[in-house]
Amino acid sequence: MRRLMPQTLRWRLFFSFLLLVILPIIGTSFFVFQRFESVLRDQVNAQNLRQMTSVTESMESLLSVAVKTFTLLEQDSVVSNILKRPEEKSSYASLMQTRIMEEKFSSINNSVFIASSYVYFTVLDQRGQIYSSYGPSRALNYTDIKHDKTMDEAFKGSDKLTWRLEKGGVNSLYGISVPHLAMYKSLRDGNNQIYAVVRIAADYSSLFRLASINTEPGSRYELVTGEGSILISTAKGGAAEAASWDTTQWEPSGSRQQDEMMVSYSVVPSLGWYLVKSVPTNKLFAEINGIKQSLLLAMLTIMVLFVLMTFFISDTITKPLRLLRKKMSHMANLNLKVKLPPENFHGEMEVFVKGFNLMVTDMEGLISRLKQEERQKESMRFQALLSQMNPHFLLNTLNTVKWLALGLGDKQIPAACESLGKLVEAGIRLDVDLIHLEHELQLVEHYLFIQQLKYDQAIRYEVELPESLKYALVPKLSLQPLVENSIYHGFAGLNVQGVITIRVSQLREQIVIQVEDDGRGIDAQPPSDSHKGQGIALQNLRERLSLLFPGKSLLKLEPLAQGTRVTIMVPLLISNPYANGGELYVDGIVG
Repeated sequence: MRRLMPQTLRWRLFFSFLLLVILPIIGTSFFVFQRFESVLRDQVNAQNLRQMTSVTESMESLLSVAVKTFTLLEQDSVVSNILKRPEEKSSYASLMQTRIMEEKFSSINNSVFIASSYVYFTVLDQRGQIYSSYGPSRALNYTDIKHDKTMDEAFKGSDKLTWRLEKGGVNSLYGISVPHLAMYKSLRDGNNQIYAVVRIAADYSSLFRLASINTEPGSRYELVTGEGSILISTAKGGAAEAASWDTTQWEPSGSRQQDEMMVSYSVVPSLGWYLVKSVPTNKLFAEINGIKQSLLLAMLTIMVLFVLMTFFISDTITKPLRLLRKKMSHMANLNLKVKLPPENFHGEMEVFVKGFNLMVTDMEGLISRLKQEERQKESMRFQALLSQMNPHFLLNTLNTVKWLALGLGDKQIPAACESLGKLVEAGIRLDVDLIHLEHELQLVEHYLFIQQLKYDQAIRYEVELPESLKYALVPKLSLQPLVENSIYHGFAGLNVQGVITIRVSQLREQIVIQVEDDGRGIDAQPPSDSHKGQGIALQNLRERLSLLFPGKSLLKLEPLAQGTRVTIMVPLLISNPYANGGELYVDGIVG
């Protein structure tokens, strides 16, 4: 999954916008449009179905009423008398009979409320007279009409009360210019003799015209037989150009989607035919499709603008980052001598570049300090190695002096050489920082032994050390400088015996060591050029304590009524010694 994710910022922004904004909006929009089309289609189907049902009901009502007029004409005595015994000798009488017949036709129309409908009556009697309820487009010829096949069958008594589709036209036989439905019925007297034939024609095209008012663009109306053949069509080219319908699955009325057409139909019961209205869906949804296209175009425009904006914004971020990455890749080769001109950047990137330059500057300073410290460490290591050479030479010399003195029979010089050797040996062991307190006190005794020879046993040394603290760890050569200060600053120049006392005690988690003398004290010490360097020992000890025990050590110098007291306080660390070559050692820093 991670491999499918784009690696660059610009394409991440683009795909995020595409997946989280554009595609959801487009999907939602198309879902809404599809839902709207479905609702609109249902509404249009319902409306068309109501319209078709209304038209078919009107047509059925028209045809049904037209059939009833046969009975009205047949039962009217005036009409039957004129048709049975027309006046042949007088033209005036013939005109009066024609007028009476026309009034009867008009009365029938008004009585059955079909005056507004286009219904045409044509009556032929057996004596050569023709009567009509309309003004024909041409003069009616009795002989031609009488010999028309359907009319001839009606005079012979073979008429059937069924509607026939007849084309009509200006020069048609009956002078009716519009297509119409026609029905023929024979009129019989009491002896069942045919004395006339009535032809009723219904102008169905008027119903088509009424139904097509304010209709949808591209829609058409058709009259279809039960087998699907199209009899009449309002399409361009008429029924001859229209394709037949598959009506095998049709109900008496309904709506369906067929061949990109919305079809609504309703049956005319008396004919068994369907009145069909079809509307092209591309015409019906033309506006919706236009809105779809506009929305899609707007989305594409927004997407293109966003891509351009994404690339522009990402370039303002990624271009400086690429430059930084390139510069940082060369930092090691160029010894960090890499900086970016901040004036070429703006906004957040300017702050970022300034921070980068500051980081490079800090790193340069840090590396410079590290190199300097490394050089200092190398120098100190060299000096330490060099310093180890002189003490070793001194130890060898002391050992030589010791054996020479023993050879001469002197006992003090070898003892002094041995004590001095112990002190020098402790000093040159750079790998040991902390030693047992007992060992530290032994070094003090070696130092005092040498000083006793100088001052002719004028210094007395006392130690108060609890048994539980003799293996406490203290900094190496921490007490010898204090004892040395007591001798040189407290007893130098005095002719009395001095006392140096070392007291060791425990205070909670710390060990307290006090070095006390009864010499002249701090304030009474005379200045001496020869002893100015002795203060360095205390400062050195103070710094060593702070390094070994940061924030947990104390070195305090205080005057007494007679003499001086120096107090050292460090954390209490107890370490059991281990044997190494017959001696006890504690190596390294213990913390």
